[in-house]
Amino acid sequence: MTSFEFVFSLLVILLGLGLTAVLGGLARVVKARPRVQLGWATGLLATWTMMRTVMFWRVIWRTRDVLPDSSASLLAGSLICGLFYFAGALVFPDSLEGRSGLDDYFDQEKSKVILAVLAATALSYALRPAVLGWASWSYMQWADWSSLAVIFSAGPVAMLTKRRGVAIASLAVLVAFSLLLALARSLWSI
Repeated sequence: MTSFEFVFSLLVILLGLGLTAVLGGLARVVKARPRVQLGWATGLLATWTMMRTVMFWRVIWRTRDVLPDSSASLLAGSLICGLFYFAGALVFPDSLEGRSGLDDYFDQEKSKVILAVLAATALSYALRPAVLGWASWSYMQWADWSSLAVIFSAGPVAMLTKRRGVAIASLAVLVAFSLLLALARSLWSI
């Protein structure tokens, strides 16, 4: 087993559990339809949380040639992946009993979910030199910097606003930008 396989196996378990939590919640809502309505807010929050989780999975994979088998990489990776799991686990309520929609739950939990995703993203960049060395910054391209700018502009707006419409618009920007960036990366080498 290589050093990367050793570290990667722990981290992808946590990321996979986070994705499972989101998809399991979505499945519960679909089963409860038409009694329980998903709503745009929760749908966009679930989509963005899954997209960020999958993109971090990709970030880990891109480090496969240089990720060390060290306490720093295990602890940093576990902290970041744990935050993605936490976010995924909070997107949907555990029980749908007595609910006709998820808007109230969204209003109650969105800040925690978004904060966990923002914290995981910030830590993944802040801890990068400790795990991979300062040279890891040379890998960053304009698309990476623009992605961070959008995430840390629209994310806090969605997290802090009390107006659901503003949160929905901010989450729509985050999802749309992520989709456009993924499309651009598949068409061009950016």
